[in-house]
Amino acid sequence: MEGLGTLIIVVVGIALVCVLIWAYLHHKYVKSLEAKGWSYDGSPGISTAYGLNVAPFGVGFERKVTRAVTGNASDATPFVAFDYRSTNWDSYGFVLTMPLPHSLPPAELPKSAPVRTGDAAYAAELESALTAARSYDLTVDHDKLVLLNAPTDADGLEQALIALTTARTALLASPAAERQGPPPPPQLSFVGHPDWVYVPRDDDLLDQIDHSGAGTGHAAHDIITSDNAGLPFIRLRHTWQTQTTHTDSEGRTHTTTHHHEETLCEFRTSFPFIDLASNWGWFGRSQRFEWEEFNDRFRIESSNERVAHAVLHQRQMEYLMEVGAPDFAIGGDGRIRVKGGDEWLPDDIVAMDHFLRGFFARVPDFVWKDLGAWPRPIPQLEWQPTSAQPGGDERTG
Repeated sequence: MEGLGTLIIVVVGIALVCVLIWAYLHHKYVKSLEAKGWSYDGSPGISTAYGLNVAPFGVGFERKVTRAVTGNASDATPFVAFDYRSTNWDSYGFVLTMPLPHSLPPAELPKSAPVRTGDAAYAAELESALTAARSYDLTVDHDKLVLLNAPTDADGLEQALIALTTARTALLASPAAERQGPPPPPQLSFVGHPDWVYVPRDDDLLDQIDHSGAGTGHAAHDIITSDNAGLPFIRLRHTWQTQTTHTDSEGRTHTTTHHHEETLCEFRTSFPFIDLASNWGWFGRSQRFEWEEFNDRFRIESSNERVAHAVLHQRQMEYLMEVGAPDFAIGGDGRIRVKGGDEWLPDDIVAMDHFLRGFFARVPDFVWKDLGAWPRPIPQLEWQPTSAQPGGDERTG
């Protein structure tokens, strides 16, 4: 026991020395930044990255900002340098940003590759303006000019800041500065989906989605929400814990904590609709249609059989068969539960959105009118059944 006590004292002593060394070096580091007139923040929060939506921003999950440096460049332009991490980005340096007078079209300017943007003329303008300043990877991210992988030491960061200031001056003097880009998203978002909102964590949002309720420590991570042009959705990763207790052969009690995780996604209607389920659950009365192959593959349930038959006309059934429709249930409260991918990545969400829009697009006009949802909330296809009889296939338009 005496030897164990000595070992503990030694370990604690070494840990204390390490903490003191770290504290000294950190203090010295902060002083080196302050000597240049800058400010250091050790816990700036994810809002530091709001509005940025060009890779490495706008992709991946578990996004976080861990420290930030702020100040002004030699021309008095403000800057922010910060550590940024996500599942898709693990930088070896700071992200360094400076504001632009207005939002420009997004572009990526790798130091050893051509400019990547959707407009060849704009790319040429950027190449011409920034050739002399391309010693770092740059992006034009809406109303910010961004330099990636800047050194984190004070002198190295200062050199990167000089390079970014030079690039910004050249950009603003070029024809590219006259272009107008889309406004930046107000919060965190996704590339190609600026209307999506990403929230790293908000446990209150669990109340808005069906989830496993057993256990304790329920938390919601990596949340995506969007109004989604009439089909709003929420996606999140739900974690929680349960415990089991057992007694061993010597009468000792042991408690084991089990960690659980599920990724969930639900859509909702923003318009009146009937409850209708396809291959969802095992109970209730299923409806039959005049197509046995469809009946074999899909078990349709609804409390409003008349409207359900109007919704599931021949062309709708063909659509469900052709796309291999996932299991889904539209509740009377507008909640749409679907069985999709285990991870519900952005591509999974987009695919489910396309399926649901295809389904609602095939609902006939007369159904929407009967439901009091007129003009129709989801645009129709080029054809519509001409009568209230399910299976009508005459075309219009």
